[in-house]
Amino acid sequence: MYKNFDSTRKFDTTSNEKAPFYYRPVKIDLFYPSPDNSDKRALTYGDILDMYEQRMNYNNSLDSCRKVSNMLAKSVAEYLHLDSPAKILAYGTEIYSDIAFPQGKYPLIVYAAGMNGSSWENEILFDSLTKAGYVVAAVSSVGIYPGYMSSPMDLNEQVQDILYAKNTIRQLPFVDADNIGLLSWSLGGSAIAKAAMLSTDFKCTVSFDGTEIHHYKVDTGWDKEFDQLLKIPPANPASIKIPYMYLSSEHPKSDSFYIFPDHIGSTEKYFLQFNGGTHEDFSSIISVVKNADRKMGDLDHGRNKIVCELTVKFFNQYLKQKDSGSVKSYIRRLVAERPKDFKTQYPGK
Repeated sequence: MYKNFDSTRKFDTTSNEKAPFYYRPVKIDLFYPSPDNSDKRALTYGDILDMYEQRMNYNNSLDSCRKVSNMLAKSVAEYLHLDSPAKILAYGTEIYSDIAFPQGKYPLIVYAAGMNGSSWENEILFDSLTKAGYVVAAVSSVGIYPGYMSSPMDLNEQVQDILYAKNTIRQLPFVDADNIGLLSWSLGGSAIAKAAMLSTDFKCTVSFDGTEIHHYKVDTGWDKEFDQLLKIPPANPASIKIPYMYLSSEHPKSDSFYIFPDHIGSTEKYFLQFNGGTHEDFSSIISVVKNADRKMGDLDHGRNKIVCELTVKFFNQYLKQKDSGSVKSYIRRLVAERPKDFKTQYPGK
C-alpha cells in the first residue's frame, strides 16, 4: 500500500500542522505484474478485507480491522445465503504482498472505488488486469474529514485523490506514463468522469454501473443528491473526448433518466446492459462467494467473467493499441448470441 499526503489539501482542519492528518492522506493499493511467487503465500480474501479498515480509518488496531473483516464477510454471507462467512475469509487469491517491482513498463489504470469502498471490491478483476500486463492503482474512497463519504460534496475529494494517485504512481519506473486509463464501480463512476474533465493525461475510461446514469423517481432522496452531484465542478461532460465504456446492471423501470454518455464529447462510446444483472455483478463479491463454496453454483451466471474479459479487451485496444475493433465485435457477438441476456440500448431508448 502507498500512503502519501497531499500537502496542497488540508484534511483535519481542527488540528495543527504537526498533527498526523493535517494534510490530506491518500491511500493507494498498488497491483502490478509479478514474476513467479511460488515460494510465497498468496493472500486470502480475509487478508484483503483486513486491509480495508486501515484504508478507511486512520487510527485502528489490527484487531479492530479483523473485526470489521468478520462483519463484512458475515454481511455478504447473509446476503447471498452462504452457510459460513469463514469460507469467504479463507478464500485464496492469486495476489501476493511485498514482492519485487517488475522490469519493463506497463500501462497504468487508476481505479476509483464505490462509496466508502476499497480494493476488496474488485480484487479478482485487478488480478486479471495485472496478468494482462497492467499496473492498477486502486484509490480507497474517503471523503472530507473524518474520512467517511456520506454526501455528494465528498466526491470532490475523491476526484482530487484520483488525480493525485495518477501523478504519484506514474513516476514509478515500471509505469508507462503515456498510457493511463480510468476504471470505477458505482459512485466512483462520477468521480472518474470529473477526473477526465480535469486532466488530459487519461487515454480512456470504463465505468461499472456508475452513477453517471441516473434513474429518477426510484429513490427520491438520491434524486436530490444526484442533482447536487451534477453541479459540482467541473460539470462539462462535452469536454470528455476519450473512449468511454459503461457496463450496466438492469435497473427498475423509471419515467426519466440522466444518461451521461449522451452528454460526453467522445465519438467512441460503448454501452452494454446485463439483463437481470445486479450492481454486485460488477464487483468481485459474488465471484469470491461462488468460488469459496462450489455448492453455491453460478450465482452471477458468468457475468463477472465477461466483465473481466471485456475490460481487458477495452484497455488492450486503447492503452496498448492492439486488437483494434475487438471491443465492438465482442459486444456485438454477445448480443447476437444471447439477446435475452444483453442489450446495447440506453435506458428508456
